[in-house]
Amino acid sequence: MRNPQAYLLRVASHVVMEWRDHQPRAESIVTLDDDLLVDNCLPEFVLDASLSQKRLEQTLATISPTMRAVLLLRLRDARSCKEIAQELEITVRQVKRYLARGYERLRMALEN
Repeated sequence: MRNPQAYLLRVASHVVMEWRDHQPRAESIVTLDDDLLVDNCLPEFVLDASLSQKRLEQTLATISPTMRAVLLLRLRDARSCKEIAQELEITVRQVKRYLARGYERLRMALEN
């Protein structure tokens, strides 16, 4: 084996993809209460929220499976860095790096 680290990362990405495939399908990453939006917001805010949601979903679709898994476990499941590291079998330091880079990507998507 020429590059054991590359092999390990490849196996880890397959594990994450398999884990993701076994999760219940959600219609969207961020759900919005349509009744609340229609009753209490101006149409401009509804449109802006919808566009922001689409940008976030597009950004999540373009990042690596590991980064996506780390972000979803943190944001959706409210897991700690230690719990995420144990579940994905990576170090806590890697989790923190993925979170920092992932948050930056999501922030840039919302700003554009």
